[in-house]
Amino acid sequence: MIKKVSALFFAFVITAAFLPAAELILSDNVPQGGVITAVLKGAGDSGAEVLLKRSGRTIAKTESFKVVLEGYTAVIAMLGVPSDASPGIYTVSAGDGENLHIEAVLNVIKRDFISEDIPLTKSMSTLRQSEDIRKAEEWKILYGILTSVDPDAVYMSSDLSLPVTALRQTSFFGDRRRYLYDDGTTATSLHNGIDYSAVPGTPIYSPGPGKVVFSDMRILTGNTVVIEHLPGVYSLYYHMQEINTEAGKILKERELIGTVGATGLVTGAHLHWEIRVAGVAVEPETWLTESLIDKDFIISNIKQ
Repeated sequence: MIKKVSALFFAFVITAAFLPAAELILSDNVPQGGVITAVLKGAGDSGAEVLLKRSGRTIAKTESFKVVLEGYTAVIAMLGVPSDASPGIYTVSAGDGENLHIEAVLNVIKRDFISEDIPLTKSMSTLRQSEDIRKAEEWKILYGILTSVDPDAVYMSSDLSLPVTALRQTSFFGDRRRYLYDDGTTATSLHNGIDYSAVPGTPIYSPGPGKVVFSDMRILTGNTVVIEHLPGVYSLYYHMQEINTEAGKILKERELIGTVGATGLVTGAHLHWEIRVAGVAVEPETWLTESLIDKDFIISNIKQ
């Protein structure tokens, strides 16, 4: 079911005086760890800042961009819903700081996640617990990339393919983890991707067209590659044995980017595969069967 201006509860629109026909169109319900595709209808071609909020607090933000689908030009934005976002009603707003301000609401629905305990050796405990300034700097650099939005970075719109042929998952998206340190203390975290166990050296391929925006070694994630597929939409690859690509390279689907390894903070050889939308980790498996851009949803709404 698609929200319209006339919906009594799940949508409302505040229309600016200079853009009387502007609408912000969303799906009614999005699960924790899901993706919001917002259609900015009649909002003009100028870029808009799009925010996901609850109780006045900004949960995520991005910028709108244009796509051409089957001859139709649409202005859209994509936002991730955190896996730990509380279920309930959230507001999405779009504005350009001048004439445009439109809002709509959606319902974030609860889903179930796995909980697991992970014992760490003394060396792994030290690696995770140490307050190394380099770890903070590495996260700052990576987060800056994952929250950037290049409106021209439209490399694909179809679904993704698996980056490895190994299908044995050892951890899942959204797992609620408790790390058991060697000194008896514990710490909790969310697992933001999927772990695929594989023999070291197993090839890793780009799951779709995109641009390599990061390719380097990091303390916790080891050899790491990040690919930009759409404005604000990135796939991440951790713990690689070898990196076979470089920043700036434009990839086609199924191009070799590296091999499975055990670098960084790991308990064994595996690939950690993660998808971020506007800086928020989302469920990767969704896009193995669904297109990154929901063409039917977008076209059906801009045609009306």
